[in-house]
Amino acid sequence: MATRNRIKQAALELFVTKGIIGTSVRDIATLAEIAEGGLYRHYASKEDLAWKLFSENYASLAKELHDLAKAKGDFASRLGAMIHRFCRFFDEEPLMFRFLLLTQHQELPKLRAKSQSPVQVLHKLVTEARKQGQVEIADVDLATAQILGLILQPATFMVYGLLAPGMQRVEAETLAACLKVADSTNHAVMPVLGTGIHESVGTRKKVVDGRAKPGHDDRKIRMSGK
Repeated sequence: MATRNRIKQAALELFVTKGIIGTSVRDIATLAEIAEGGLYRHYASKEDLAWKLFSENYASLAKELHDLAKAKGDFASRLGAMIHRFCRFFDEEPLMFRFLLLTQHQELPKLRAKSQSPVQVLHKLVTEARKQGQVEIADVDLATAQILGLILQPATFMVYGLLAPGMQRVEAETLAACLKVADSTNHAVMPVLGTGIHESVGTRKKVVDGRAKPGHDDRKIRMSGK
């Protein structure tokens, strides 16, 4: 087990710094301080090692997020718990986070269709929140994509040195931005077609030629971007 762990740690470091293609079995064996043949006692190939590193840790993260999503609480508290775990993962396991991020496009297609993923967990959370009336979302797929982007992009910027590191540092702002998208307060902002004006779903008013119909309270109509 100790040898296997050394192999995994060496591979993780090299895959992140050199890429899977740029890393050789000899590189991994040298860093793990084993003979090249020793790696093949545990893994069929370098690609097999990369796949197992990805699939095992991706599934583990998905399971943790699933458990948090199924816990008691409203949408905001459960989403907040998921974001907190994600931020801790980024800060406490930077190599593994970078590995999953940088290799996902290569490895994700290999996952079985029914395999649980963080994306599926988030999608289910948003779907259930809408069914329970906690959010007013017209398009669950779009909302899931937007929330995921708000979580992942700051982390991606940090990986590439475009944003100061520390996901827990921006955890509160990330959650607040996600809740604006999901509108957990039941006051989603919906665009009025053909205008730059938005209206509150909870106090939706009829609009005629881009203007609120006379007699309605215009104070609850907000300009786009305000």
